[in-house]
Amino acid sequence: MTETPARTRGPGRPLRGRSPASEDTVLAGALHAFAAYGYAGVSLRTLARELGVSHNLLHQRYGSKAGMWFACVDWGFGGLVERLDDIVTADGSDRDRLHAFLFTFALFSARNPDLHRLVNIESSAPSDRLNYLCDNYARPTADRILPLYTRAVERNELRAVPIESLYYLITSGVGAMYSGNALTDRLFGSARLQPDRLEEHAHAVADLLIDGLRPTPHT
Repeated sequence: MTETPARTRGPGRPLRGRSPASEDTVLAGALHAFAAYGYAGVSLRTLARELGVSHNLLHQRYGSKAGMWFACVDWGFGGLVERLDDIVTADGSDRDRLHAFLFTFALFSARNPDLHRLVNIESSAPSDRLNYLCDNYARPTADRILPLYTRAVERNELRAVPIESLYYLITSGVGAMYSGNALTDRLFGSARLQPDRLEEHAHAVADLLIDGLRPTPHT
C-alpha cells in the first residue's frame, strides 16, 4: 500500500500539566527518532511520550506514522531547493556558482546531521519513503548541480570525472563528519563539532572539491 503524506492539522491536548510542544519541537524530535532508530523502530505512541504530547495530538496533526515521517522530512529540508535555485541563477561563471553551491550544501548538511542519517537509512532499500526523498530532494539537487559541472567541463573550467562519483562525494561525504559525530569526537575531539566551526568546514569542502577538479596543466 502506498504511503502518502498527511496534511491534516487539528487541535490536540497536551499531557496534563504540560504546555503543548511547538511544531518545530515535535518535528525535530520526530526527525531525530527516525534518523536514530529507522522507520520501523519508531511509533507515534512512543514519540508522544518522549515529546510530552498526547498521542491524539500527533494523530490529528499528521494522521499516521507515515504522515509524520513525510512532515518531518519536509520540515528538515525546508527551503534548501529554493536556496540552491538562487545560486544556480546567480551571476558568475559555472565554476564560481558550483563553488557557492558546494559551500551552501556542505553547510546545510553540517547543520542538519539527522537528515544525513535518515537519508542513509532510507537509501539502503526501495520504499515509498525513498521515492519521496529521491523525487523531492535528491533528484532536484542533482538536476541543479550537475548541469553546472557539465558546462564547466565543456568550457575547460573543470576536468571531467564520473558524474556519479562526484554526486555521492558531495551528497554523502560533506555531512559525514557531523552525522558520525561520535567517531569524529573520538578521532579529533569535540571542538571540531562546535557550531562556530561549521562554516570553516563548508569552505574547506568547497575549496578542496573545486581545486581538485581544476584541469591538469599540459606539460
